[in-house]
Amino acid sequence: MPAPTLSRPRPSRTALALLGAVGLALTAACSTGTPDEGSDAAATAAAPEQTPTVLPSAPVTLTPADAPDCLPEGVAAAQVGEAPATTTVAWAGSGDRGVVLAPQVDGDVCQWADELVRLAGEGYLVATYAWGTSGEAGFASAVDVLEATGATRLAFVGASAGGTLAAGLADDLGATAVVALSPPAQYGEVDARAASSTFTGPLQVFASTEDPQVPLTDSTQVARQDKTSVTTQIPGTAHGIEFLAGDHAEHVRTVVDEALTQGFGG
Repeated sequence: MPAPTLSRPRPSRTALALLGAVGLALTAACSTGTPDEGSDAAATAAAPEQTPTVLPSAPVTLTPADAPDCLPEGVAAAQVGEAPATTTVAWAGSGDRGVVLAPQVDGDVCQWADELVRLAGEGYLVATYAWGTSGEAGFASAVDVLEATGATRLAFVGASAGGTLAAGLADDLGATAVVALSPPAQYGEVDARAASSTFTGPLQVFASTEDPQVPLTDSTQVARQDKTSVTTQIPGTAHGIEFLAGDHAEHVRTVVDEALTQGFGG
């Protein structure tokens, strides 16, 4: 079996600029974000207006950062963790249903910008992150932010190696649902093979028949191939996040929505 070769994704937009950072401990905050009952759902989907606040005594430290131009007003961004091992995380939405959007290798917070806004508008608390020096550490930072801002249940969506993290860490981190786009069966020390996991929630995989980076046979190992976990094979060479820019984008979004609904229980 040919080994997966993961390339740097094409940048979504301008690189993230970290300007005017000011130290902020989450323990200084005192409330959770709550949705505006009178808000218009369509307006929220276009640009989330509420930035969730954080819980008291949260076990993570944030240094605020300016959100890049790819993110609309109302999306928060911060450096998470202690220097020098910090991760850029962006998040929006509210409620207790948290969704991590995991980027491809070297991806930034712009990579999942459209889906972050869309899912926040559907009532989820959503976070994505910049891959940085360690995608797994970034994934953990995104989970920390979601839990610090009110999430008590989690679901994971990831592209390429981010999909490997989403599926491979689902059991350990208590995820309720996973969608993985072109995931390698293994990445570093993370094993996403269904045969190695006890995760039983919805786990949907998308893979191209001629993916030049991750062979179809590799991604196929991630799904259980049962009623709630299948590999959807897409003709062509699309890889990872590219599924959301092509002819199959609406199908992928529909499967994401259905997996989240199933995982969170409606």
